[in-house]
Amino acid sequence: MEIYFFGKEFRIRLAIMALVFLLLSCNGSEKEQIQGDWYSFDKDSVYFELYINDTMIVLNQPQIGPVGYDYEVKDDRLIVSNSVGMERIWKLEEITSASMTLSDSLERLQYFRLNVGKSFFNSLVDSASFREFSENFNTRFAVQSKK
Repeated sequence: MEIYFFGKEFRIRLAIMALVFLLLSCNGSEKEQIQGDWYSFDKDSVYFELYINDTMIVLNQPQIGPVGYDYEVKDDRLIVSNSVGMERIWKLEEITSASMTLSDSLERLQYFRLNVGKSFFNSLVDSASFREFSENFNTRFAVQSKK
């Protein structure tokens, strides 16, 4: 004699719930993988850094300073936008713990994981902390520019 506490369709419901959870967690894992601090070089060989948290990407270049963008990850695309409606869609070609490759119709960029200690987002707590972060960025930029 079988007793069904959750109804006869419980196994089917459980399987569907597990599949939905798996699909949702896969999308989140790519978003989690890109979070952190990265560096790269633009097509003119100028060093720059990206800082990525769960909702924002900050591009830091010496000429313009840190500039923030909103982003979302959909499938294998990274969609970056700003408050004035500009949008750029990148293809996430490859993501590992040490590097990330993005491409679109204009360019292909490879980023490398950067260990900066205190992240850009944590440095925003006070002006002294942000000044220290900025000085460290300038040092990294100077070292990379000499190579």
